[in-house]
Amino acid sequence: MSADELMREINKLNSLPQDKLKIERDAEEEEHRLLLKKMIGRRVLITVRGPHQGKEGVIARHAGDTFHPVNWHVELPDGSETGKHKGSFKLLPRQDDSSSESA
Repeated sequence: MSADELMREINKLNSLPQDKLKIERDAEEEEHRLLLKKMIGRRVLITVRGPHQGKEGVIARHAGDTFHPVNWHVELPDGSETGKHKGSFKLLPRQDDSSSESA
């Protein structure tokens, strides 16, 4: 085997783990996009003690730069927005779910 052939084989083997990592990363990014799509627009009830306790709001967008979202911007009925941790609110049932139950 010549040196050129050997280098081609080495390069081919080096690219295999990179391809696998790319596939895994693409799957994680798709999962992340689906979570964002699922959460944005959901109604929530703020449960943590403070000035917004007991208020209902709507998740407007992800807050922060983490890949796994734990903080969200919640739009309140008065039009203001507040950042909330995922443990500080409770997801309310979707309105389309409740309409199908009453039918």
